[in-house]
Amino acid sequence: MGGSSADSGSSSSNNNTTPATAAGDYSSGGGGAAHMLNHLAEHEIQTILKTYGEEPRAKAIARSIVEMRPMVTTSDLLNAIAACVPSGPVLRKATARVFQALRVAVNDELGALEAILTAARQIVRPGGRLVVLSYHSLEDRRVKRVMRSGSIHSASGPPRDAVFGNVMAPWKPLKSVPSKPTKEEVVANSRSRSAHLRAAERTCCA
Repeated sequence: MGGSSADSGSSSSNNNTTPATAAGDYSSGGGGAAHMLNHLAEHEIQTILKTYGEEPRAKAIARSIVEMRPMVTTSDLLNAIAACVPSGPVLRKATARVFQALRVAVNDELGALEAILTAARQIVRPGGRLVVLSYHSLEDRRVKRVMRSGSIHSASGPPRDAVFGNVMAPWKPLKSVPSKPTKEEVVANSRSRSAHLRAAERTCCA
């Protein structure tokens, strides 16, 4: 699934005071990121950072955010992260994961992806192909599962016919591993570094 990347997440700079960020709507009202950070309980923020950002320091960052409220600008958020994460590459990666988590939560990106993957099963005819470009493991994991077993949440292998043992999955992956950008592509577009492209052909099953 394509989407805006967290530009603010790639830098530890604290000079950004804009109310809108790549983490989604950063307004203080509605369902924006700032509203979430200012109103959710600490354990709820921790869950978002852990689930959608896979951030190992989710608990410490959530506590720092709550202690340093209100979160009005991106600088406030960056300062809260920097207060509990070592500087340098560790801070840059943690910041990127936090912004990813907020963006995914605010925009319901995984919900949108799951809806598309579910609909594709009805839209694509047998012999047709589904191609998905994902930019982080949360997306790629779901795409991989659907293309292998037909289920978004099941990590098991594809279902098989009880009599002959034939695979009964609705999709047949064209490759066992995803296609990744070449070194030349990464040089030309650094944001492509995390891209994973998977493709599968619609079968006659299910």
